[in-house]
Amino acid sequence: MTALLSAPPALAAEAAATRRQAMLALTRFEAIRMLRHPITVAAFLLYLGPWVWTLTRPGADRYPVLPSDVVTLQMAAMLLLGGATLVVANLAVLREHRHRTDAVSDLLVLPPPWRTGAFLLAILAPAALTLVVVGGQVATLAALPGRAGTVNLFDVAIPAAIVAVLGAAGALLAQVVRSPIVAPLTAVLLAAAGFVAIASVATGTSWGRLLPLLPDDLPIAIPSVLVDRPSGRHLAYLAGVIAVLVVLGLFRSGTRARVALPALAAALAVTVAGGAAQFVRDDAVLAARVTTTDNPAPVQTCSSREGVTYCAFDDFTSWIPAWEGVLRDVVRLTPPGAAGSPPLAVRQWVWADGYPTFGGTFGPEVAEARARSQRATDTAAGTPEAIPVGTSWGDNTTAAAFAGGVAFRLVMGRAVAGDSTLCGARGALVVWLTGKANSRTAAGLRQLDNQSSGSLALVDYTIDNALYVDDRDAAVGLAMLDRPAAEIASVVTAHWAELTSPETTIEQAASLLGVPVGPAPDPAFANVGCES
Repeated sequence: MTALLSAPPALAAEAAATRRQAMLALTRFEAIRMLRHPITVAAFLLYLGPWVWTLTRPGADRYPVLPSDVVTLQMAAMLLLGGATLVVANLAVLREHRHRTDAVSDLLVLPPPWRTGAFLLAILAPAALTLVVVGGQVATLAALPGRAGTVNLFDVAIPAAIVAVLGAAGALLAQVVRSPIVAPLTAVLLAAAGFVAIASVATGTSWGRLLPLLPDDLPIAIPSVLVDRPSGRHLAYLAGVIAVLVVLGLFRSGTRARVALPALAAALAVTVAGGAAQFVRDDAVLAARVTTTDNPAPVQTCSSREGVTYCAFDDFTSWIPAWEGVLRDVVRLTPPGAAGSPPLAVRQWVWADGYPTFGGTFGPEVAEARARSQRATDTAAGTPEAIPVGTSWGDNTTAAAFAGGVAFRLVMGRAVAGDSTLCGARGALVVWLTGKANSRTAAGLRQLDNQSSGSLALVDYTIDNALYVDDRDAAVGLAMLDRPAAEIASVVTAHWAELTSPETTIEQAASLLGVPVGPAPDPAFANVGCES
């Protein structure tokens, strides 16, 4: 007769303590290996290198919109840091299998579930490094004087959670499929899904929230009061996904079902609850988007600088000095008093509702209705004919589009509203004023010209209006930029009334300015709908 004797409690406790110590030692060892792995080092260099270069190069964008930039960081973190951690964690768990040391490992003090736990804990090292790096990036952007928007701390933590999710996924894949090729293929598929999720924002769908990254619900920057971004709920969803992957990995390595199954049920509950909560929209924010798109004045701050009123959303007031610089550069090219009455003003607009990629109604009637609404809003706010500006700044094309709006206001005596098409001498003059303002507007004008067809489009795609100049008329304005600046400026000053008259044709303007003009188009293709 035999009897089973259980180990004394003291010996059992000592064995458990020994295992914990061994697991923590293995965790430290694997964490260092993961951080020093060439794939990890290369991923962090590829992640930081382009960002540092973009931030420090001459002419760099010094006007980040923090919520939008954080989304960009999340995408880069998933592609590079998360993908690298997925592969490195997968290789770490597969090391015993690849080196044919499985049998030897089974003789060690740590049983398989404890070894798996050590690998999973080691994944916290690249996740923590990601948190430090992303936090440093966000702090750097937030320190720029031209930054706009506010940072949600949950958004800062999401990239680290993404790395943890993909690391845990890599460890689980190694236990399910004993091949190192599966992890890179998974990383590629996840990257493709990420790009599709970002692109799907343009169609108004939000299924991308089930991925590790959290896409924006609008492809343009908007004020923080209009942001409906479930960052905290998404982080809870990622925490649930991490827990599910961890429990599955431990269960696969031999953890008892009576322990694993309740833990798995709890993890799934957190995942489902967090995932579903992401799709609950804030009706108050959605209503605010509609009213702010039509009338932004009530949620804006206005300031007067040298006789010009600038009105901006509270998040974007740091951009006012930059707007003022472009406006002054355009005004100095015109004769004294060219602005006329009412006094110059600038108002920021945002297209937070009905953005065209979501579908909508278009046509001349809609554009005219938008123009009437814009003028009524400006008049009621005490800034009639305010020059519109959007929620994007820092690149050359946006500066050129704003300079075009300033030039239009000086030439026409009213602001761009809806869709406006300039013809004849006035179109050429607006192009010259835009390109001559400063080096950035000149570069942006050339870029917009290369992108345009049929008409030169001076468009800021974050606001609901556009200014067009026919290619033939725009060509005269571009030719003016190639002539000696003093010579053209003196002619413009002396003949301002003629050049701003709707009766002056492009041929007359070209003769007056001494620049060539292209052949007249076929009457069937002549400009229609020109501003009078």
